[in-house]
Amino acid sequence: MAAPEELAYSDILNRAAELASGLLECGDQQICADTEELLDWLDAYHREGLGRLIEMVRQWRGELFLEQAALDPVVGDLLATYGLGTDTDATAVDRVVQLALDEVRPYIHSHGGEVEVLSVSDGVVSLRMHGNCNGCTASDDTVTRRIEAALREHWIDFRRVDTEQHTAEPHPPPNIGKAATGLSIGPRPS
Repeated sequence: MAAPEELAYSDILNRAAELASGLLECGDQQICADTEELLDWLDAYHREGLGRLIEMVRQWRGELFLEQAALDPVVGDLLATYGLGTDTDATAVDRVVQLALDEVRPYIHSHGGEVEVLSVSDGVVSLRMHGNCNGCTASDDTVTRRIEAALREHWIDFRRVDTEQHTAEPHPPPNIGKAATGLSIGPRPS
């Protein structure tokens, strides 16, 4: 077998796929599980690193430079593998992001809040929180646990959420139990 540096670029991925398939089909459950986990970790590492690099290139050289770089067969394939670079179907990505947020909106609305998508690029969703969520001390938890989970579930190229800084003064979450039922849920008065 040729050394990796002796293979043509297109052959490198084919050989890596052959090796991974061999490990995944070896019959040993532990080797299969370890191989899958290794591939997942490598994928996450490369996706995040390349995504950050794309963000830096956009700031440094602009969108046109990325479009030109994506025309290179090796660079273009690498960026396409991770859904990075120029968004080929931005409308589809926007629909997926909205679908994920629509699952979380009833919860946000129940707290008197709203979420607005500012931008979507290279797996990063930039959001602005409105209403009671603007300044709410629990909004970071809402973003982390609910919004990010929904985006991760619906969008394979999702990397992270960036939220705009709050413009309202910090405040605790609204008392949902009292607002919804007229009753206060909590410890009994002594």
